[in-house]
Amino acid sequence: MINRTAWGDPAPSAQAGREPADAVKRSPADRRDRDGPVLRCPPPQSGAPPASLALESFEPRYPGLEDWVVDYFAPTFGRPLTSAVHWCAQWWDHAEAISRLEALWRSWEVSRLDELRGMAVWHRDFLDTLLPVLLNPTGPFARCTADRHTPSEVLPTLPTPNGYWDVEETGG
Repeated sequence: MINRTAWGDPAPSAQAGREPADAVKRSPADRRDRDGPVLRCPPPQSGAPPASLALESFEPRYPGLEDWVVDYFAPTFGRPLTSAVHWCAQWWDHAEAISRLEALWRSWEVSRLDELRGMAVWHRDFLDTLLPVLLNPTGPFARCTADRHTPSEVLPTLPTPNGYWDVEETGG
């Protein structure tokens, strides 16, 4: 059995054909994972980015948002389209959807580098909060159906009065 990381790549130990140096040897009687080594988890480093996250050498898995949505997001998180679940094949024509999907993609790219808890945190903190908004009947695809695209409405705005944003200096 090949030990795989969260995104499907063979773990370094499987690639090299040997157990990692931090593997805990156990007798067959008390071994929980009979197909591979039991690994000791490093202690949590609160607030610290994953050691593997060197921004100068960061290479995204997907070159752009469209690649991530088409190749990863849509196939992985597809749902039956119903009156309660809205999606639009022309997702790229909805500004709010682009903003939310871009946030999901960029956070996914960074989260995948943390092999210990990255994907769990990404699901909990990003996907689980943004997916219901994206697919909601009142979300960015509210007026679209599986076979019809309707562009999102723009909220009305009025220009601010002259001087509105000027900071008043108080004498004192």
